[in-house]
Amino acid sequence: MELKEVQYILAIAECGSLSKAAQHLYVAQSSLSQFLKNYEAQSGYTLFIRTPQGLKPTCEGALYIHTARQIMRMQNNLNNQLMELSGLQRGKVCFSLSSFRSPYLLPLVLPAFRRKYPNVEVAITEAHMARQERLLAEGRADVAFLSLPLENQEIPYLKVIEEEIFLAAPDGHPITAQARRNPTTGRMWIDYPTMNGQDFLLYSINHRLSTFSDRIFTEYHIAPKIIQTHDSFETLIRLTEVGMGLTFIPETYIDNRHSLSYFSIGETGQFRTLVLGYPPVGYLSKATRAFSNMVIDMLQEQHRALDAKLKEGSHIGH
Repeated sequence: MELKEVQYILAIAECGSLSKAAQHLYVAQSSLSQFLKNYEAQSGYTLFIRTPQGLKPTCEGALYIHTARQIMRMQNNLNNQLMELSGLQRGKVCFSLSSFRSPYLLPLVLPAFRRKYPNVEVAITEAHMARQERLLAEGRADVAFLSLPLENQEIPYLKVIEEEIFLAAPDGHPITAQARRNPTTGRMWIDYPTMNGQDFLLYSINHRLSTFSDRIFTEYHIAPKIIQTHDSFETLIRLTEVGMGLTFIPETYIDNRHSLSYFSIGETGQFRTLVLGYPPVGYLSKATRAFSNMVIDMLQEQHRALDAKLKEGSHIGH
């Protein structure tokens, strides 16, 4: 098994189609299709069968994939240990996070990390949480940015922060007049019944924040008017800014460019735990530890700065 072959077969298995795998590998679909055809002919085994749901591994294919993942995990561990010999003069960190979080976290962390460790490469994979957990379990990611609870209980993690999820309202929205200040935290908050019957812009189904909003509405008997659902976080923010409704925003997504008011949900607020997850087995390199420490330090610093601003008032932005 050559490393290139392993990478190609694993990409096909992960993507479930030749077209998606070709895009992931930056190769032509025709070339990848010919590679698979030639490999199966030379080996004498059919690795994938075509189904209405995409390419599925055969029994032989499943065995190949299992072994290939072990090979990639071993290679990754070897590379990390070899790089360790050079300290942090060189190295690589494979970091996975969601596409929603990427525009907010990467500009905060990557420039600072590059200035401090200019010869350490950070390879980024954007994926939903279930896939991030698979990447960790298979040793194809060194660290991933996740929120609890995790589906795979074997994945070790470090806590980053307790992230508050806010109710965001456009300037001048009537609901802002009903906000009250928590004397302990200093933050403005909106009572649950106040949200009943309000226009809401929400995340599409199967998104973690969609699950959050469903829980809040059910648990506190809130009947919202759902004006729009969307996959794009940025689209929801823009629609909220122009006054189409209210939405929910995690604190790490708050940007000074957004001219919105933010309120705790209920007097004590609603929170989720953000963590950095790691492979269940494998070697945690110095580069991975250094990157992890920077992510944690910078987000905790951002958390403290946001807390100070919110104590001054509910509005952040222009």
